[in-house]
Amino acid sequence: MNNTILSIAIALIFGVGTFLILRRDIIKIIIGLSLISHAVNMLIVSTGVFDGEKAPIITEGHHGSGSGIIFTDKLSEGILAPIVPSGMETPFVDPLVQALVLTAIVISLATTAFILILAYRIHEEYGTTDVRILRRLRG
Repeated sequence: MNNTILSIAIALIFGVGTFLILRRDIIKIIIGLSLISHAVNMLIVSTGVFDGEKAPIITEGHHGSGSGIIFTDKLSEGILAPIVPSGMETPFVDPLVQALVLTAIVISLATTAFILILAYRIHEEYGTTDVRILRRLRG
């Protein structure tokens, strides 16, 4: 994907999330926080990907010998050829970034679920999710 388009999409999602956080309804604030979380995750993943890099898939060598060589399956040609000979450096996508973002997505999901339950209880207790009215009720 073009980096400019990706940057614009991330900025747009972040901007919409910021706009929603500034609203007065708790549900809109929660959706805004979720959108900002997604925008940050997209930004982090996009920093780990560069043009021309390959996925870091390491399989076993020929006949079960674990040689640590990375192979590609070219089924159309009927061969199993190494992408990278051992000892040669090739640019790969950073898998650590993807693992960290996956963890961040799970944490964000749990946090969003907790905040939604909290908003539901606030609505049950006070009959509104408007922040201004809740401030007045607080005293």
